Amino acid sequence: MTQTSINYGRILYELSVSPEAAAMTKEILTESPELCTALESPLVSLKEKERLIQRIFPEEIRGFLSVLCKYGHAGLWQEIFQAYQEYDNEQHKILTAVLYYVTKPTGEQIQGMKNFLCGRYHTEDAAIEMIEEKNLVGGFILRVKDQEFDYSLKGRINALQQKLIWR
Repeated sequence: MTQTSINYGRILYELSVSPEAAAMTKEILTESPELCTALESPLVSLKEKERLIQRIFPEEIRGFLSVLCKYGHAGLWQEIFQAYQEYDNEQHKILTAVLYYVTKPTGEQIQGMKNFLCGRYHTEDAAIEMIEEKNLVGGFILRVKDQEFDYSLKGRINALQQKLIWR
């Protein structure tokens, strides 16, 4: 993620754009790659882009999208919305984590991970993004900020290999 995206994400938050409007905008952009192409294209005039924005997007985010188009940063929308969500979570003391798994964990297991993360990082809650990763063989990897908790079979096999090599 670039610093430009992070800055735009924080600006979007500081503009008091509601999470619902941000989510709706992200959904519109995700479902319409042609619209993204038009907003990113230097061949489409700024006036045409602004007309599209006025017709399609929620009112509270239109000005922000116009600025993105004006400065040629519309292509960063995915990173911007990710930065917005991370900053929003940070402001509400919600830790963001990513869980890579082979078998989807139960609700009880997820709650246990959230309790572990909240205790370790002194936050009120944890938002865990879940991604299925079959090549882990078994277990899971939990990534938080710059730390990784690797409880996967693949990770344990690699660690064992390293121990054997270093002997």
